[in-house]
Amino acid sequence: MKPFLKKILFYSVIISLYFIVTASYNYSLDPYGILGTRNEFNGVRPNSHSLKVSHVLRSGAKFNSFLFSNSKGGILHFNQLNNDRDSWYNMTYSLGTPEEFLADILMFLENNIKIKNIVVGLDESTIYERASTHENQASRKFISIKDSEINYEYLFLPISINKNLNKDLNKKYIAYDFFNDGNYYEKNAYALNCDSIEQLEMVSYAKEATRVNLNFSSKIETFKKIKSLCNKYNIDLTYMVHPSSYDNYHSSTEKRTQLNVLIKEIKNSRIELFEPFEQKLIINNSCYWRDNHHYTKKIGDSILQLYKKYKFEKAKNNS
Repeated sequence: MKPFLKKILFYSVIISLYFIVTASYNYSLDPYGILGTRNEFNGVRPNSHSLKVSHVLRSGAKFNSFLFSNSKGGILHFNQLNNDRDSWYNMTYSLGTPEEFLADILMFLENNIKIKNIVVGLDESTIYERASTHENQASRKFISIKDSEINYEYLFLPISINKNLNKDLNKKYIAYDFFNDGNYYEKNAYALNCDSIEQLEMVSYAKEATRVNLNFSSKIETFKKIKSLCNKYNIDLTYMVHPSSYDNYHSSTEKRTQLNVLIKEIKNSRIELFEPFEQKLIINNSCYWRDNHHYTKKIGDSILQLYKKYKFEKAKNNS
């Protein structure tokens, strides 16, 4: 019996030490930003979802227009469109899903946030990502952040040393701005000649048949719920399809093909889509793509110009 008790005591001490070290680390460094002790996030990925929802709720009437998207939309600086009527905040967060966007919008409305405009960004991850998987992911799980409470649950999240150590800030990285406009800002992201490149290189892609027919009914239902909610509160809603890079398309053809099927079903459901570059792929280069999936601000600014034109034409047709 004594050897067994010794093993129990040994493992109990090890487990206790692990939780003590983890809690001390997370409390002192706050790598995910949940405890509210950090104001800057340079080159690290905090829990953007929780931080952004909390900031909007605390800001009251400061913002009335929102972009909801996964990380692909972080570089869409809609605040460039701010005017006397519209004040934009970028609600982009890592692997955000339409189900989460719907929950966020409901939360804003329930807390008397007056919303005028909403843009929802869609891409292939819209199909494959599940909000339920975020429950076990420290940087994506949503938790309400209240001024008077410490979220003890977050004290015991797994340690991520590289969030605070060994960052080379001379390399490309993202700076997260939660407390102004919610945008991402790329650091050292562009080659020296990017300012001289004005034309996007685009090519058409061949339409291919899907190998598996997926059921998009739950996704369509979520899109309809968002649309219905926006109609109820007189919110101007735009569903926007993110562009794809040439390399990303050819490395994930089935996913992109499934996205095209989803887009067709969305249109058949009488939900309007804004497709900035329509059925075109943008050629990869360091000026326009940070990686195969995430585009840079040069493409983002082009999308904003097309969005303004899209809204102008829509208003003219409705007048």
